[in-house]
Amino acid sequence: MAEPPPGPGPTLAEMPLLVNGTRVDLARPTGDMIRAHPHLEEKAKLLRSQPAQIVEPKGLLYVQQREFAVTTPKDGSVSILGSDDATTCHIVVLRHTGSGATCLTHCDGSDTEAEVSLIMSSVKSFSNSTGCGRLEVHLVGGFNDDRQLSQKLTNQLLRAFDLQPEDVHLVTFCVTELNDREEQDIHFPIIYGIAVNVKTAEIFPATFPEKGPDEDLRSAHVLTGAPPWLPLQPPCVVTADQHLRRKDRTTPDWALFLGAFPTCGFLVGTR
Repeated sequence: MAEPPPGPGPTLAEMPLLVNGTRVDLARPTGDMIRAHPHLEEKAKLLRSQPAQIVEPKGLLYVQQREFAVTTPKDGSVSILGSDDATTCHIVVLRHTGSGATCLTHCDGSDTEAEVSLIMSSVKSFSNSTGCGRLEVHLVGGFNDDRQLSQKLTNQLLRAFDLQPEDVHLVTFCVTELNDREEQDIHFPIIYGIAVNVKTAEIFPATFPEKGPDEDLRSAHVLTGAPPWLPLQPPCVVTADQHLRRKDRTTPDWALFLGAFPTCGFLVGTR
């Protein structure tokens, strides 16, 4: 008897978003996920209880809305990635535990699926030579706003990571209802900004006295209302070491790159 034809290959659904090795059921409300995994709420509570640290410019790469930054522990110039001023926005940290490649992005819901694909590709490009480790994601930001923009963005991010062709492990979930406080019937976020230490993987609430370099130039595409997160095609996506080989050696180890459009600026660090 002839053997049956081979079954279909792996699908996107077979590479899910996981919590403690269990796939997140996106058909259910996020409150059900929190109740099913109480350690997420405990970790969010611990993060909320920490006072915001003031991060000075030395060793910092600040990420603005609709930007993302990625680097590794080998970077000699950047040790901290950070962002703040997030209300309904979410700040996402994606890290590969093997290579230590770390990405931080400030999401506003403009094109979440495309943004997640970009940061996934960036972290993987810094981890190609690493044979072990896993991808871990940390989500922070939002609150119980009247228009439910935060909840919409939370759902978008969970769905986008669940569609990726690699397993992604949800480690920190301090968003929307888990980042909400109420005063006189008015809701506010608890954490507005975070930073990640690229060398130790520590994530902590943070504020930033300086938000450079070139803060005004980098925020111009948001202020003009231009469409964000346009696809980047080579040679727009280059690493800082490639950039250094084309320019003089006085260039810092990180650099701001603008693609074919002024709205697709992002930050990268050295390998």
